Parts: sequence; C-alpha cells; structure tokens
Amino acid sequence: MSNLFLTNSFAFAEIFGNFISKWYLYLVLILSLAIIFTVFALRKEQPRMKLSKTQTICHVSVFTALCAVVNAFTFFPASYISISLMATVCFVAGFLYGAKNAFVIGFMGDLITAIILPAGPYNPLIGLASGLMGMIPAIILKRTGNIYMKIALSTIITLIICTSGINTFGLWLVYGIGKKTFFAYLIARLPFQILVASGNAFLSAIIIRILIRIVPKNKLNPF
Repeated sequence: MSNLFLTNSFAFAEIFGNFISKWYLYLVLILSLAIIFTVFALRKEQPRMKLSKTQTICHVSVFTALCAVVNAFTFFPASYISISLMATVCFVAGFLYGAKNAFVIGFMGDLITAIILPAGPYNPLIGLASGLMGMIPAIILKRTGNIYMKIALSTIITLIICTSGINTFGLWLVYGIGKKTFFAYLIARLPFQILVASGNAFLSAIIIRILIRIVPKNKLNPF
C-alpha cells in the first residue's frame, strides 16, 4: 500500500504544487467558498425535487460523477477555446437539486477531473466558476416567469460571470499572461464561447422540458 501511495504521490504534487506559487488563487477560492456556504447556512433552500437526505446524497453523487466524466471530454481546439457540455449538467443539476447542491456538483466534478485526468496544475478559479455555473441558474430558475426566458437569462449571466470573467481570467493566468493582455485574450475567446454557451442553453432547455413532463408532480416542489 505504501508503494502505491509513493507511486501516485508525484501526481498530487504536480497537480497541487502551485499551492505556494499561486497562493492568492487558493485564497480567493477559500474566501469564496466561505462566503457561499455561509449564505447557504443562513438561508434555508427548497430544492425542486422532493428527496430525502439519503436520496439527495445519492443523486448529487451521481451528478458529480457525470459532471466529472463530461468535463473529462472537454475539447480544446486552442488554449483559449474550450468546448464542453459541463454547463448543461450543472444547469440541470441546479434545476433539480437547488443552488447549494449544484455548486457542489460543479465544483467537485471539476476537482475530480483535475485529479484523475490532470491537464496541468489545478486552477482554483476554474473550479470556482464550475460551481457557480450550477448555482447561478438554480437561483434564477426558482423565480417566477417563462422557463425559456429564465434559461436565456441564466445563460447570459453565467457567460458573463463564469465563462468571460472567472474562467477566462484563470486561463489567461496560465496561457496568456506575458503574451497578450487579458482583454485581447477575452476578445479572442468570446465569440467561440458564445456559441458553446448557446448550444448548452439549447440542450438544457430540451432536457428541462422533458424532465418537467416525465417527473411526477408529487415529486416536485412548487415554485
């Protein structure tokens, strides 16, 4: 067992070896997590699905694994472009399980992928954005209004905050800093990511409409 640990320990050192050099990114992550979970602790949330605690843990675990698998198949045509359906998984998780659980699913899905299939040192900002990608739609979808308008609004806000803001800044720190300015990096990345976000929004709308029809009414909490 000790030989196995020693064999794999180098991977963790490679993945999280930037904890000292990029300490400020981890500090941002820790502070953000503290704020987010303090808010959740003070505010009682009612998820869309009526589930027991055990069922919730099982559902969240399955969605986290699904999120990790989908994230593992993210395609990078270039260092500043990423094509992934992870946003769809996070979006649906937010619709079904609420903001807190959706944040955990997105964040842990990204973290698991970073550990199992590392593509370099772990980037805390990407993990934070992945969690928010589920949390933000969950908050918006609980409001009254047309479902398609709420999906569109969720897509726009996550595109601005998560994709264009946090994700782009995190990728720029790794691939773009010293080569081009952040705004030049953003402009180069944004058109492609708008297309990806639109595709995820379209797929999310289809899945949510199907879920609304097939899930028994007695299993859903009214919003």
